Amino acid sequence: MRLAEVAEKLGVAEWRLKGALERQSIQLVKNFQPSYLVFKKDVSGIERGTAVFLGEELSVVRGFPKIKRAFYLEPLLKKHFSSRVAVEEKMNGYNVRVALVEGRLLALTRGGYVCPYTTAKLRESRNTERFLKEHPSLMLCGEAVGEKNPYVVHHYPEAGDFGFFIFDLRERESNESMPVLERNALVEEYELRHVRLFGIFDKGDATREIFRIVQELAAEGREGVVIKDPEMKLPPIKYTSSQTNASDLAYAFRFPYEYGREFFFSRIIREGFQAVEWDESEAELEKRALRLGKSILLPMVESIKKVRQGEILTEDYELDFASEAELEEFLAYLRRQGVSVIVEEMQHRDGGVRVILKRLRSSSTDKIRSVLNGRGE
Repeated sequence: MRLAEVAEKLGVAEWRLKGALERQSIQLVKNFQPSYLVFKKDVSGIERGTAVFLGEELSVVRGFPKIKRAFYLEPLLKKHFSSRVAVEEKMNGYNVRVALVEGRLLALTRGGYVCPYTTAKLRESRNTERFLKEHPSLMLCGEAVGEKNPYVVHHYPEAGDFGFFIFDLRERESNESMPVLERNALVEEYELRHVRLFGIFDKGDATREIFRIVQELAAEGREGVVIKDPEMKLPPIKYTSSQTNASDLAYAFRFPYEYGREFFFSRIIREGFQAVEWDESEAELEKRALRLGKSILLPMVESIKKVRQGEILTEDYELDFASEAELEEFLAYLRRQGVSVIVEEMQHRDGGVRVILKRLRSSSTDKIRSVLNGRGE
């Protein structure tokens, strides 16, 4: 497995990597060429999601660091940032890192696995590949969004069926990040897209500006913002709207037994802090409470009724593939990830394949059915 070589490359003691492998904090992915190690947890300062490809030469793609979330914004901004802050849009999709490994463009999920669907979509962009070939030490970090992706479906007019919006450029091996304005200029040079930059503000004025921006985004059905040090020397902070919290809860309560309690609890707590910081009136609090309550109760009731009627809870995706072979590769990938899906419908179009995939939410289906059949809690 060349563990000593990997340890030297990462600057980590070999015995720590060996222990992490034994604990399954690191996984060896064998059914890929080249095989690669995935860090499923942080190990000695190496981030979760890091992938080390075991080719002729080792190729490291570091994991994307976790971003802290602001519950109560103003004091955190004052404490965390030194002077100015850059405010960018946080889009509702899935985090992807794109890098060149042995001359091939690969797209990695947040967890560190090579996603064949995302990789195929991004290989369609000649500019993306050209960027990586001319800057092989960098990785593109961005949000994959749109209505035809297998993870998070959300409508963005500018994205079409599938869009990729860059929010960071990082050195693959050191994870050092490029300053915001320098990054955007370089991305634009290759005619690639990046997330919206709303502006760079003095720290003292930023809270008011961020509240205004987030409220405008919420009215458009968009998610929120990421607040950054323009030089990227400090970790970013994310801040989202009440509507986003409600949307997250509504999604999760469709499948209430699939998510941990921390997922639900943290989003509900955010609502309380934001309502206080925004100094909401009784009428505004009523609206927030109604939105929150509906997001929890209504999707759960709908799911319980479906199971009572004998249905199985599923999450449906419409996806386009260049060929049936590409579809089969993606289905095999999902099975390896422990995801159960069925192909509901398949149509051959323009030399490609369009399918509707149903992801089975068996845990919620089974537990709801069990309660309906008389099991107590």
